Amino acid sequence: MTDDEWVSYELTVDGKPHQVTARWDESLLTVLRERLGVRGPKLGCAHGRCGACTVTLALDGESALTCSCLLPAAAAAGADVSTVASLAAGDGALSDVQDAFLEAGAVQCGYCTAGMVQSATGLLERNPDPTRDDVVAALYGNLCRCTGYGRIVEAVLATAARRRNR
Repeated sequence: MTDDEWVSYELTVDGKPHQVTARWDESLLTVLRERLGVRGPKLGCAHGRCGACTVTLALDGESALTCSCLLPAAAAAGADVSTVASLAAGDGALSDVQDAFLEAGAVQCGYCTAGMVQSATGLLERNPDPTRDDVVAALYGNLCRCTGYGRIVEAVLATAARRRNR
């Protein structure tokens, strides 16, 4: 491997800055998991179809859910990356979305849960009063092979209802 295949850049992950040196073509998921030890996002399909690797990427005032398996990490240089770990409170208390997933039994093996929770959180930030169809559409890119989607959709709708009643 030659020196020109390596690049250095900064990423902020879950609020903590990191200086990264990695091959230019390593995916954001590889850098998160293998270089930075961030275990929330998972490798599922490696084709951006299952959503297990979903993170929120913020750069230049814009943020979006991103399949971290598809994005070269160097392309995210200078970005803020938020994983499921950033959703919990400082004292470790789960977010309301995470709590709702537990209460609804919307987790089984848990492999897809981080991506599901990221997508659900993103939906509720954009649309605090989603319909069932909105939730289904928002979770379209997230696959679950264990629980089915009924309990997951119910968890998202329950979170929205609780937020409205605060």
